[in-house]
Amino acid sequence: MMNTRSGRRHRAGLAITTSLAALLMLSGAALAQQQAPMLDEMVASGELPPLEERLPANPLVVEPVESVGVYGGTWRSALRGGLDNAWIGRTVAYDGLVRYDREWKEIIPNLAESWEVSEDARTYTFKLREGLKWNNGTPFTSADIEFAVQLMKEPGYGVGTFIKNPNNPVNVEVVDETTFSFVFEHPNGIIMDELASINGLTVVSLSKDYCGQFYPGTNPNAAEEAKAAGFETWELHMANRCSWATETIRWANPDLPFMNAWMIEQPLTGDASRATFVRNPYYWKVDTEGNQLPYIDRLDMRVSDSLEELTLMALNGEIDFQDRHIATVANQPLFFDGQEAGDYRLGANIPSSMNTMTIQFNMNHVDPTRRELFSNKDFRIGISHLLDRQEIIDVVFTGDGEPFQAAPRPESPFYDEEMAKQYTEFDPEAAAAAFEAAGLGEKNGDGFYTMPDGSPLQITIDTIAAFRTEWTDMMELIQLQLEAGGIDVELNNIDRTLYYDKRPLGDYDAQIWQGDGGLDVIQEPRYYMASGDESVWAYRWAQWFNGSRPEIAEEPADWAKQQMDLLNQIRQEGDPAKRDELMKQILQLAKENFPVIGVSLPGNGYFIAKNNMRNIAEPMLHAYLFPTPAPYDPFQWYFAAE
Repeated sequence: MMNTRSGRRHRAGLAITTSLAALLMLSGAALAQQQAPMLDEMVASGELPPLEERLPANPLVVEPVESVGVYGGTWRSALRGGLDNAWIGRTVAYDGLVRYDREWKEIIPNLAESWEVSEDARTYTFKLREGLKWNNGTPFTSADIEFAVQLMKEPGYGVGTFIKNPNNPVNVEVVDETTFSFVFEHPNGIIMDELASINGLTVVSLSKDYCGQFYPGTNPNAAEEAKAAGFETWELHMANRCSWATETIRWANPDLPFMNAWMIEQPLTGDASRATFVRNPYYWKVDTEGNQLPYIDRLDMRVSDSLEELTLMALNGEIDFQDRHIATVANQPLFFDGQEAGDYRLGANIPSSMNTMTIQFNMNHVDPTRRELFSNKDFRIGISHLLDRQEIIDVVFTGDGEPFQAAPRPESPFYDEEMAKQYTEFDPEAAAAAFEAAGLGEKNGDGFYTMPDGSPLQITIDTIAAFRTEWTDMMELIQLQLEAGGIDVELNNIDRTLYYDKRPLGDYDAQIWQGDGGLDVIQEPRYYMASGDESVWAYRWAQWFNGSRPEIAEEPADWAKQQMDLLNQIRQEGDPAKRDELMKQILQLAKENFPVIGVSLPGNGYFIAKNNMRNIAEPMLHAYLFPTPAPYDPFQWYFAAE
């Protein structure tokens, strides 16, 4: 069996392929290797070893998007407050065992130069590049992978990831310093996509040499040393020094070793005015002429709670590349008109999301009367028919988009026009008929429907205006539209922490969010089935499915259990074609039962880039699991001479 495998976009595939990156890496050892000038003095003084001793035996050779670049410069961007770590994850952190290519079609080598998969899809054996080093110069080996898995298996430490999956436990078998295997109890057909996404970074982010000092499994004195350092438990000490799950802490510790192109220079702390990063002298990628990457010397991220300040920075030409936070619908005309003055350009982002907003009625409401109403498909159909989606598109998005339900995007192989368009017509008469079928009571003196027993019906929809500025305008229109159709609505604008805290309690009517899963359909099925904590419409069903929070878990409806059985089959299926067929069955059940209401298909987004910043691909696919812009290799971006 060949040992280079890839995943086809949106299909979590394992088809055998030879990627461009794999072909290029074969010639890496023969290239004349060069380093950034800023490292020359450090090498001359003996502070750093020569480049050939810092690179692995076969560095990954990266084809530049446009041209071989030049060294130097500082990439300026911005963070919205001291907790805005996602931008760092999207620019600095994306270097796992494997990765997606720039088209999101294949899984290609990265830290692992190759891998093999057993016929039963239970054993995945990886071969690391020989001579990899953390940014502090210590070797990166199979022992680091083994340590990360051992640590994340601890009951009191870590969250999420395939390591914590109780339904399919995994062990690590170390063969030698560069070879190891993940061995699963059951077949795992989707692990390569997990490892290629941003969720797969945990296993390559915990240096045994450094983080092992805080763990009793490798340091018998760890608990005692934690107390001496002011922490009640070793887990708290570990989280403070090495946490991957707690992103804010991760970027606050300059001593934590990294395998990324840039390493922490000025840490991100709660009161920081900026976070800065400097090139990693041990970075293990080179361009096609043997120049060690990255080209850019430093990253400087200004920290501000003010969206207006970030927008003004961009307009003034003080941001070199960014989309997060500033690339809003409202800002687009400003940025378009300001291109010449700010010496920047706008580029296109193609979103993976399938909806500008999803409305999720709580089918697991703790109030049995509301639970019964929100679980009634006819009620949700009625709500959907009261939405004048074209008005929302015209007013909020200046006509950009089209009415759309929670369904895969047109570009997806799972696209189903009937699913995407059902119940999207603005039709008050159809809504009234649906409400009658749902058993709503007569309208009261104010013209609002009552509950089936005649009691008042007011629906509270939780929103987070601070997350997406356009959501405020959307929800104000939706409130007017629903009230015109007889549904009394109260908008409850709350902060994000409370938004999440309400979910386990079950005492909420509805919440909104963006429509994830438009392209990454199998990987992100939250609106098609009750798959996880983001399936707010059936949060307690999701707990039942995942075996978590047993104190609130509830047995799902039969159709939802069918979906869960199908997803379990997908997770164990090694054949991508069979996985696709199983996913289509999940989507068919979603279409028939209509659990989540969508508003409109998003139009393209945009990014801002300085005119002299080169090697930036356009357009870019934009997603969380495909953490844009990281898959487009910012380490090969550079500043051209003016």
